[in-house]
Amino acid sequence: MKDKIAAIFPRNKAHPSQAGFIRRGLAFGLDALIIAILSSIVYSGYAELMARLRHEPSPVSRTVQAIREGESATWSPEKGLQTGPDKKREYLEILKDRLSYEEFQRAAALTAEEIEKNYKTALAGARLRQAGDSLAGKSGERLENRAYKVIKEYIITLLYFVLFFRFGGRTPGKRLFGLKVIDLEGKPRLGWYQCFERAHGYVCSGLFASLGFWQVLWDRHGLTMHDKIADTTVIRWPGSPGTRKGKPAKDRVQEEPDFP
Repeated sequence: MKDKIAAIFPRNKAHPSQAGFIRRGLAFGLDALIIAILSSIVYSGYAELMARLRHEPSPVSRTVQAIREGESATWSPEKGLQTGPDKKREYLEILKDRLSYEEFQRAAALTAEEIEKNYKTALAGARLRQAGDSLAGKSGERLENRAYKVIKEYIITLLYFVLFFRFGGRTPGKRLFGLKVIDLEGKPRLGWYQCFERAHGYVCSGLFASLGFWQVLWDRHGLTMHDKIADTTVIRWPGSPGTRKGKPAKDRVQEEPDFP
């Protein structure tokens, strides 16, 4: 039985202190959250500047105004800060000029789902007239989402990983979980292009249900796709097997200065 398990999940390692899948996953998840927060901050500054140049309200000011008016505001790592109108309030605005005063008061006492069910015809007619007016707004939202993705995926993410890999080999997530990225050939410091290869390799590992990340479970040397692209691996640091006083053995890897 053990032989069969070993055949599926080989125990060979590219480095004796190589980190496990769960710890690496947790560290990467924390880094992804930090990147999303940084991207939202940078995008907010960019959007504020562009809005001032165009003499338009910025997304931040629109969000504050939306919250004051009772609209919903959500944040997600994929899309950043998003605002949307309160559904019941939106329905009542549509029905205000289409119902009598008494009927409108009865509608105001219902939930959003009940309004949608009981006044389906009136709402459908109003939406047809509003569809053309909303196209420009949706186009603007798509441009904002695209700008956020460019900032997050092609600027912040790349700089974040490249700089931390180059100066110390430890992102905040890896530092918290006691991990470090090292060169498989024993170089004391990752090169600039090597750091870029590993950062860009995350994109390749994320394809096809993130198989490149899961590959660490069955690869004969316990390496992910981005490990192989950049010729690197992740080790436990410090206090891992094959170390003395929290530092890896000299014949495996040397310590370099941390990121300032």
